[in-house]
Amino acid sequence: MTAPAPSGAAGLVLPRPLAVLDLAMDDGAPIRVLRHGNPSGPRVVLSHGNGFASDAYFPFWRLMLDRFDLVLFDFRNCGRNPFHAAKPHDYRRFARDNAAVHEAIAREWGEKTTTGAFHSMSAVAALLAVVDGVWHWDALVLFDPPVMPPEGDPLRAPLLVEAEALRDAALIRKHRFPDPDELADVFRYLHRFRRLRAGVADLIAAATLRFDAASGEWLLCCPGPVEAELYMEVAALPIWQLAGPPARPLMIVGSDPQPADAPMTAPGCAKFCATHGIDYACVPDTGHLLQLEEPERCFALMESFLARHGLAR
Repeated sequence: MTAPAPSGAAGLVLPRPLAVLDLAMDDGAPIRVLRHGNPSGPRVVLSHGNGFASDAYFPFWRLMLDRFDLVLFDFRNCGRNPFHAAKPHDYRRFARDNAAVHEAIAREWGEKTTTGAFHSMSAVAALLAVVDGVWHWDALVLFDPPVMPPEGDPLRAPLLVEAEALRDAALIRKHRFPDPDELADVFRYLHRFRRLRAGVADLIAAATLRFDAASGEWLLCCPGPVEAELYMEVAALPIWQLAGPPARPLMIVGSDPQPADAPMTAPGCAKFCATHGIDYACVPDTGHLLQLEEPERCFALMESFLARHGLAR
């Protein structure tokens, strides 16, 4: 199980879902889907980045609760889902899971126009389906996807270096913790998490750990070695090469490319959008976890984009 959001985490206490839908993928992998917000509103389906969980994005998605029919799900082996298997745990599998989740949501809670709001790993999975010619979602708002340019592009080498560093960090990541506070302290210490809002480190720790009754310890929902493989897999995906002007509304919201220590995803997103005619915006003074650093700005950009396409009412 995952821990509840700590009551002292700057008011970041998760609401009870309106409904829960437990799914099994075609290989038996369990995926739990939660419904929040306003069932009469336009639907938004949200998911998370590598090693994270949708509950951790509460500072962002709580801004949708009044107006949107909000549906959350965690990818296999992450967050609220019991661990299934280390393989398959890859982007092709994620794209198939996306389709199954999309179909189940429409079947259970009715068909309606649906926007996907995805960060990093889940954004890449959504883009992979798009370049394969499958649009599950009526619109997409993607946050800082680590799309890899082809060989010969000057951005490829630094993006690979960054991906290798993230892979190596995941491979040596501690797996067991006496309590979630210890993992939260790790997040507060790491430089790349320095912009997180108060209380968000506790929220991430609670969302990405599960209690193991046998040992009395807290374990990572997604073990480091399982997380690690995805960082380098992006380099082999043909998303950049196959992308083109989108057939449906699509916006990418990137992190700030201006700081000297900006993540390489920031210039990567800007160039990807400029190359393929995709709507693009960036959020100043943010890193890769922009929805947890400047949630109001991220939501304002998303809301404005949906309003322009008649999808925000």
